[in-house]
Amino acid sequence: MNLFKFRSADNLDRILDIILMRRLYCSDVKSFNDLREGDIRVGNDLGREIEIFEFGQTFSRAISEWRVCSLCKTFNNNLLWAHYADGFRGVAIDVDIPSPDVTSVTYSDDFVFLSDHIDEGVDAAVRSALSTKARMWQYEQEARLITREEFYNLTSPVQRLIVGPRIEQPVLRTLAEVCSEHGISIERAIIADWGVYTVGVQGVNSMSSETP
Repeated sequence: MNLFKFRSADNLDRILDIILMRRLYCSDVKSFNDLREGDIRVGNDLGREIEIFEFGQTFSRAISEWRVCSLCKTFNNNLLWAHYADGFRGVAIDVDIPSPDVTSVTYSDDFVFLSDHIDEGVDAAVRSALSTKARMWQYEQEARLITREEFYNLTSPVQRLIVGPRIEQPVLRTLAEVCSEHGISIERAIIADWGVYTVGVQGVNSMSSETP
């Protein structure tokens, strides 16, 4: 399953880490940009108040052990480039992830409830909480790797790197050299009225860092 990891070029080391080390960093829940992520409410506790209270305590301890890598199902979105690729100056890294490892995010303004998951177990409750976001984030088309590990090791090397139209020339030259050495296709994102498409990079010196 092809997914995209957006990165700012200010953190070039993180881009190179994905390409060269073939791994994705997974963040802990405290670093999420949405305060509601990982939130869970009691729900219907009628007759099971003590049981659900204890389940909630177990949940609170368990969720701190899990980590998440956020990816996008598309690169064709101006907001993704603006918000997660440093205003079109960064990159989108095309990675191939086995489908069983991927959890699609559910967008809902409803809360996740302990009472809905108590019979499934704490891990199911954690995964539900970590894969639910408010509808305002729906544009992200997010898919997640939910794991207890700090890094997710890619099963196949990166095949394609898409650079933003405002990427700076020194960064582009570095990335082009690395991609050439490792057989990675490098393309430039073109921002059109109807969306985002890519063209191959024929020569680094022909790339422009001007505003699109």
